[in-house]
Amino acid sequence: MKRRRAVLLVGLAVLFASCGIPISSGPSTVPRHRVPFALLSPSIPTSTTTTQPTATYAQEQIYLFNAQGFAVALNRDVLVPATLQSVLSALLAGPTSTEVAVGITSALPPQGKILDVIQVGSLATINLNAAFASISSAKETQAIGQLVLTATAQQNVTAVLFEIKGKAISVPVSGGAVTGLPVSAGEYQSLLG
Repeated sequence: MKRRRAVLLVGLAVLFASCGIPISSGPSTVPRHRVPFALLSPSIPTSTTTTQPTATYAQEQIYLFNAQGFAVALNRDVLVPATLQSVLSALLAGPTSTEVAVGITSALPPQGKILDVIQVGSLATINLNAAFASISSAKETQAIGQLVLTATAQQNVTAVLFEIKGKAISVPVSGGAVTGLPVSAGEYQSLLG
């Protein structure tokens, strides 16, 4: 009986030892025929299951000029939260091709950029790039008017100061006067027709 038990134990030990994970001193290559087919595929899946949050937009007013030369309010979709700088960037993008087809224009220079917008209370200071210094005097009042009308259409902005590359500038108002003081929509009402 003891001998049977000993033989049974030795047999079980051999059986379990043969089913174990082999121990080696380093990595070894697995023969290609023993690797599952899907692991041999060199292609990377092209689809993912990652979902991005849906962007939310708000309609904001910008001012461009109609075929008769009057400033008109048009809506643009601006990513929420719609900052004053993002609304002014939408203005600088100019009219859409559909708007151009019906005579909508902008007096702003195509190379114009907003460098910075600082709002303190209801006063916004708009820092422009050097392209704004090259606007013809005939279009300067219209260009400044577009910026002022668009900025003051935003909640909590009632007046605007201007800078070019960080230096304060004087701007024209309707009627031909020039001022270095804050300007408001009231100074550009004549552009609205």
